[in-house]
Amino acid sequence: MNELPLAPPPGFRKAIPDKVKLKVVIRQGGACATCTEKLGKLEDTQFDHVPAVQLRCWDPVAKDTIPPSNDEEHIFAKHVDCHAEKTFGSKASKRGADVTEIARTKRIAKETEEFRRRMLQKLDPELEERPKKTKKQWPSRPFPKRDKGKASG
Repeated sequence: MNELPLAPPPGFRKAIPDKVKLKVVIRQGGACATCTEKLGKLEDTQFDHVPAVQLRCWDPVAKDTIPPSNDEEHIFAKHVDCHAEKTFGSKASKRGADVTEIARTKRIAKETEEFRRRMLQKLDPELEERPKKTKKQWPSRPFPKRDKGKASG
């Protein structure tokens, strides 16, 4: 079974060419994709990848993400504040923000890979030997001694 890696390799990030930026702004009619207010200068505008680049599958043959990281159909021009809210979440909630989803995806991928490794190890025990866990003994706690010879009274 041939699977694509879940995320681009660390450090992968292609700069968005100015030609693509201009096409995106023209496609949106010069308005922010989130709040629909007019965008200012191109230098004050940020460009948002949807879905985020780290949430896309990596194609090792093309050495790019799927869809390509600089595909103008998956890039949106936004104000700095609008882009920051989508990337980092609002003050009230971080749920659904790009950084939260990226962390969640990485955590799930790690858990899935550990599960796959354990299942494969059951099929072929020689694949990778785990160190044996030593059993920990509960610490003994002596009970106070009572004198059985004396009558309580």
